[in-house]
Amino acid sequence: MNIIPGTNGELALKISRFFDVSPSYIQVEKLPYGEKYVRIPFEPEGKVYVVNTFFPYPDEILFESRLIGDILRERGAEELILIAPYLSYSRGIASIFGEAKTFETLMNILDVYDRIIAVDFYGNTEKVESVSAMPLLAEYISEECDLVDPVVLGPDEISKEWIRYFANIIESDYGFISKIRVDAQNVVVSRVNADVKDRDVIIADDIVATGSTVVQSAKKLKSLGARKIYVAATHALFSRQVYADILKAGVEDVISTDTVLNFTSRVSVSEIMADRVKF
Repeated sequence: MNIIPGTNGELALKISRFFDVSPSYIQVEKLPYGEKYVRIPFEPEGKVYVVNTFFPYPDEILFESRLIGDILRERGAEELILIAPYLSYSRGIASIFGEAKTFETLMNILDVYDRIIAVDFYGNTEKVESVSAMPLLAEYISEECDLVDPVVLGPDEISKEWIRYFANIIESDYGFISKIRVDAQNVVVSRVNADVKDRDVIIADDIVATGSTVVQSAKKLKSLGARKIYVAATHALFSRQVYADILKAGVEDVISTDTVLNFTSRVSVSEIMADRVKF
């Protein structure tokens, strides 16, 4: 078995430690004129796991992962599995005439892999096995935050499954935030279907990027009398400025995982990833 880190394969080392093996390092370079150079200086053994997270340059990592997969196939890998803690384009299902079907294209490019393992990925395909980090985030918040009469809120009805699971772990009720998206950067929060007055609130989401939903939600929750507000996110794709805006809106703390390394990454998904690795 080989566990191979790509350019963004920091988790490969953590996963390898569960099996007392060393990662199988390859040569990946970005040439001065922008192209990728990939070389694999060993013969793959049995199952091969490639670890690459698709942030901050998803298109570049996508092409790199394809190059790595092609070489491993040529070198005789028996089974090829991509571990993509954060897999981009999960929401790229075209709904408007003329829009690119980015999710479908993603799957076509990655068809060199037998399986793909990702964290909290909600694209509709049997090829991707999605494991959830929400239980890990819930356990962390339950242990590290001194919660008072907590309630868990999801960003929409789509989040119902993981919100309910989250709430069960911290032994609270849950609800949802109704919002109207104005554009890619702006949302208007219209309703919160839970009692939040004098209660600690956890906003749980799979991705926080622009922070617009969190900022507007926090302002709404504060106006409704919420006590402390925490944000739990699997994939933290935001900048320091967005983080500052979130805190300014009234959020006490943001907790994320290491699917994407960020200054808010306090929960590791390495163990749940390692659980999916089979010799």
